[in-house]
Amino acid sequence: MARAQSRYLRIFDEGGTYQRWQSYYINKTVEVDSERWQYQQFDVDALTDGQTGDEGGVPVELPATPTIIDAVNDAIRNARLVEIRIYEFDSLLGDDEPQNLQELITSYVGEIVGGGRNTEQVSIELGSSLSPIGSQVPPRKFTTRLIGVPCRL
Repeated sequence: MARAQSRYLRIFDEGGTYQRWQSYYINKTVEVDSERWQYQQFDVDALTDGQTGDEGGVPVELPATPTIIDAVNDAIRNARLVEIRIYEFDSLLGDDEPQNLQELITSYVGEIVGGGRNTEQVSIELGSSLSPIGSQVPPRKFTTRLIGVPCRL
C-alpha cells in the first residue's frame, strides 16, 4: 500500500464559491463531491505536520501568477473565506483521478488575515478557525459588505 495526499483549496463566501483549486492531479480538472477543481499548485504543510495545535493560523504558499494575485486580492478585499481539505488514498489503486475510497484526513476554514508576495510566490495566512473569544467561526472583520452602509446625517 502506498499512501498519497491530495489537497483542495476553495475561496468562498455566502454568495458562492469563487475559486476551486487542487494541487495533486497535475494539469487536470477533476471532480470531487460533484464539484470541478482546477489544477493549481499550492502548499499548506502546516495542517499535516502538526503546526496548528494552538489555532494560530495556517500559512499557504502559491505561485505569483496573475490569476492567483487577483483571486487573493479579491478575497482580502471582500473578506472571503478559504477552505482547505486534504484527502488520503492508496496511490497503488490509481492516481489519475480522485478515488471513491479517498478519506478526508483534515479540513480547515479561515479568513485571509495576512500575507505577502515576491516575484515568485504569494504567501497568505489564514486566520484561526476558532475564535479565541466567543463562538464565532472563523473570526470576521466588519466590512460595509457584511453590515451595510451606515446612515449619515
